[in-house]
This record gives sequence, C-alpha cells and structure tokens, in this order.
Amino acid sequence: MSNRIGHTFGDPPYYYDRGEEITVVFRTDLDVINSVLPPVLKPLGSRGLAVARVMRHERSTFGPYIGVYLGVPALLEDQPVFHLLTGMKTDFDGTVAGREAFGMPLVVGEATMGWEAGVLKVSAGRGGVDFIHFSVRLEGRTNPPADSRLKMGTFATRRQVFEKDSTDHVLVGLKGEIDWTEVKHWTATGTLQIVGGEPGDEWSMFPVHEVVETRYNTGRTDFLPRGSVVAEW
Repeated sequence: MSNRIGHTFGDPPYYYDRGEEITVVFRTDLDVINSVLPPVLKPLGSRGLAVARVMRHERSTFGPYIGVYLGVPALLEDQPVFHLLTGMKTDFDGTVAGREAFGMPLVVGEATMGWEAGVLKVSAGRGGVDFIHFSVRLEGRTNPPADSRLKMGTFATRRQVFEKDSTDHVLVGLKGEIDWTEVKHWTATGTLQIVGGEPGDEWSMFPVHEVVETRYNTGRTDFLPRGSVVAEW
C-alpha cells in the first residue's frame, strides 16, 4: 500500500486515444532556439524550425483533455529527438501525471477547440489570457508522412533536493508505441499566432516568421512508458 502513496495512477503503459491532433511546423529565430535548448542538445538543421501542437484526447489513462505544446526538433548526439519546451493541459490529473510520470514541463491551462465554417480554430492560454491561436483548414486525405515514426521526446528538468544524485539538471527521454490502425491523415493549410505568455517564459519568446507545414490526423492511440534519464549536466 505504501507504494501507492502520492500516486493517482498505476503502472505503465499509459494509453492515449487521440480524437484530433494538429501539428504546425513554423520558422522562428535560430538564436532563440539555441538560447532555450539545454547544453546536451543542438538544433536539428539551420532553418530555425519549431513546432506547435494540439492534441485532443478523447480517452486516456488520466481522462479526456486538450493539450497544447511548444517544442523544437533537436539532436541528442546524432539522434533526432523532439524537445518539448513548454505545454499546458486542460485537466489537472493529466498535468500532474505528465510531470510525475514523464518529467514534462506542464501547467494547467484553458483551451477552446471547435469548427467554424470549415475551419478548425484553437485558442489556449492561462488565467484568461490567450497565449496561442491556431486556424486549420483541411484540404484532403493523404498518406502518413515519411517521418511518422515516433521519435524520442525529451524534456529538461532539475533533480529534486531529496534525490541522492547531486547532478542539477537532467534530460528525460520518452518513447512509446503507436497503434496506427484507425489513424486518418489530412493535408491542411494553417495559420499560427503566438500572442502572449508570462514574461520570460517560452511562449513569450518565439516569433512566428512563416508556417512551413500543417498536419492533421485523427484516431491515433499511443502507449507510453515512464520517462527515463538520457543525459545530465
């Protein structure tokens, strides 16, 4: 029974049934990317690409919610990863589980997501202040993208004072499995506005110079383990 203290969820794998997912790849300032990456990572290429993503989970181990995330493609030595910089979830349990099981830099936020005249519109923020807006119009069904294999996700965090290892900073890695059976992919066009954030946080730092690619899919199921330390400094 003592192993359950402080936990509201059981052992992995943790599952996520995604109702909808939006991925917007955009070009931003490379010097901003370099300033926020931990020293064990470097940018993937020189184009200054970043990613904003929305996931609406119909069901999951931690309940239904919407998650909105900001990250960058990066290299851990020679391995491509997706490094999550910040994110918000509309559900408290999902936020706590993401922080405890995976080490994700998450907070509770608010999000609205709905279709208006054929356009999927998403707004997300905290405390009644909008941080980000998405608008997506679908064009047609398509095959999965060539890079659809799940890359490792990484998250930078600090060790807690009660942990025996004295290393201050760690990079947590997470890679799960995907059930592609019911997934449907669409080509899409989209706009992205990052309009705010708390002073000094990642949401306030990234200018959007150009939307490079917009993707939309439904029906994906993920199975995730706990996060594990893959680098430290």
